[in-house]
Amino acid sequence: MRRTLSLVLLISMLAGMLSIGAAAGMVVDDTFTLGDVNGDGVADPTDALEVARYLADVEGASVIRDAADMDADGQVSAYDALQFKMCIAGAKNWSDYETEGAALYRFTIGGNSIDTYSLVVPADTDPKTSNAYYAAEMMQKYVKEATGSALQIVYGEKTTENGIYFHAIDELSEQGLKLGLDGYIYEVADGQLHIYGTRRGNMYAAYEIIEEYIGYRFFSGKQTLLYKNRTSDIPEGIYTKEVPPLFFRYCMQTFDVSGAEDYFFPRKLNGSQLYGYTEERFGTLTGPHFINAHSFGWYYRMATGPEDAPTLNERYKQGVQKDEYSWQPCFTSEDDYNKMFTGLYLCIKMITEEWANNVLRRESSSMSFSICDNIKFCKCADCATLYSTNGYAGGSIYIANRAVEDIQQYYPDLKLYLILYDHTIPQDIFPHEDLIIMFCHNGCNNHVIGSGGCGDNLTQLNYSNKYEEAALQAWGDICAQTGAELWLWYYPVTCHYYLVGCPNIYNIWADIVNVVEMYNVTGIYYEGGGRTYNFEALKAYIASRVIVDPDMTEEEFVEIVKEYLYMYYGEGNEELFDFIVMQNEAGDRAGCFVNNYDRPRQMYDYVYIDEHYEEMRALLVAALEKAQTDEQRDRVETLIACFDFLGLTCVHHRYYKGNDEVLRSLYMERYDAMYNYIKNNDMVIFSNDEPYSIPGSISYKEDPMFQFYGEERNGVTRYP
Repeated sequence: MRRTLSLVLLISMLAGMLSIGAAAGMVVDDTFTLGDVNGDGVADPTDALEVARYLADVEGASVIRDAADMDADGQVSAYDALQFKMCIAGAKNWSDYETEGAALYRFTIGGNSIDTYSLVVPADTDPKTSNAYYAAEMMQKYVKEATGSALQIVYGEKTTENGIYFHAIDELSEQGLKLGLDGYIYEVADGQLHIYGTRRGNMYAAYEIIEEYIGYRFFSGKQTLLYKNRTSDIPEGIYTKEVPPLFFRYCMQTFDVSGAEDYFFPRKLNGSQLYGYTEERFGTLTGPHFINAHSFGWYYRMATGPEDAPTLNERYKQGVQKDEYSWQPCFTSEDDYNKMFTGLYLCIKMITEEWANNVLRRESSSMSFSICDNIKFCKCADCATLYSTNGYAGGSIYIANRAVEDIQQYYPDLKLYLILYDHTIPQDIFPHEDLIIMFCHNGCNNHVIGSGGCGDNLTQLNYSNKYEEAALQAWGDICAQTGAELWLWYYPVTCHYYLVGCPNIYNIWADIVNVVEMYNVTGIYYEGGGRTYNFEALKAYIASRVIVDPDMTEEEFVEIVKEYLYMYYGEGNEELFDFIVMQNEAGDRAGCFVNNYDRPRQMYDYVYIDEHYEEMRALLVAALEKAQTDEQRDRVETLIACFDFLGLTCVHHRYYKGNDEVLRSLYMERYDAMYNYIKNNDMVIFSNDEPYSIPGSISYKEDPMFQFYGEERNGVTRYP
């Protein structure tokens, strides 16, 4: 049951946003009202006439089918017309044909009512550790919210006429090896729904059914949308098998997207960075445990702590803290290696024995053995010799190869994970088969990876995708030969200049699709974040969808974007999509840039914004006029304030400095509104401890960008 956007937009959000009282933040999008077949807001004799014309196949007659389907059999018939007339005449009530509080009136499996089903888990299931049981709980919860039907979870055998069976497959069995840790199958045979998965598959299958057939959308963590439907059926004979192409899938956010069960798990993300979700019932998540990256600083602290500390946690607290932004160990020093390895070993003991909340398993677990967050590598003679043939990357591989063999003496088969900022291709030092190489992409964010779009151009940091693409290809080949895994750390994040954001929404889809298809990448860490001022929440949602489905077409991507804009901002989604297209065009014309470093002047073509400011702003105003809730209005108003910040910067020379008094007056009016909105809402304008702040008072003499963020970098000319 894939809903199309045209159906979503049948009637206004005002009619649709009604709480059904189950989950906090969950709203029902009432896309139809029973009896109102022409969508004018009331059920009256005109609607009855329209049903009659529709059944008589009168040219031009049409009805909202859900609104006319009185018996909820999926079609409009003479029986429906009769019941319709009885309701119009007052002989029956519309409520006789609906379940109070239910968004989905008739939910069937193979034609059988959901009321005839129980949720069946294996007889030996432990509710505290079983992913199958957790999946059954989720199905129970959302079926109850959507339909009002309370399904019972039972062990071994169904207790009702029909069953929804959750099969916990042994991951080492023939079927389990084919499904892997995340794959799943669901099928309907003789009216029985069977779901198969190993460690996480049951959970992912349940969430897919909850979205595709019941009508939920887990889109922000704070809110869950439920489309109202008259009927939905999981058909007899359906057979669905999905094995995610990427082994590691994680979308990190610095803003609140709430719990994993409301956002990450429905999106089929599996990163072990979801701290607090390490229990077996969530499937023992995939990726590095304890510290995600930059682990050498942590291990040094643990190794230098007092050996007689009462606990390892206390030893760590008393150790020497190195500055991860200015320190790196010597790759060829035996003393430094011993400290790094000791810290690694003791941290594993701390999290597995003292904390007792992590299970390390070869199939999914790894520990970070990674450089700190800088490129200030050791320059001693021995390290310099190593770099001469293998680059700085070779230094990381050299020390990690030692560590992975040494740690496996204590924790057999445990994998280590390391990040690569330097992408030099080594000549004779290659990664061990139990290493995971996290390739940190640091090229251009404006051109799609793999497209060749950078040409010979460079970013302000003298990088481009031309080199990155060649390096990705080479590292992909190396990892394929040695058995190591290649994951990508992807940075579409807005780290700075929150009032502007990055025009890279299309790139997220295209980049992920390309790196999976072209470069042997088997895992993606999407670093999102910043603030939600400029579509950052949209970008996170897009990433979560594409990471799990890197075969997504552009048409499917556009549909997902538009649906999200509808759910998050309201009925002005088409206008907002047109705005994004223009925003993307302004970015495309700007050349190569690095979005977590460059200033807006390098990320946008100011000439384009200057020429299209009024057109783009009008799209946002139109979206604001269509917003139906205070929350939607707040979100669109924030978009307008942020775009005015950029737009007024680009038109300052014409609107304020020009000779047109009307434009000058308009400029000042909009500047006042923008400034007061940003100040009154305590909006954060920058992430780091830079001397950037909201001006203490309003002034029009300089453009907003200069007033808030100061001079451009050396060598960059202000516009115009």
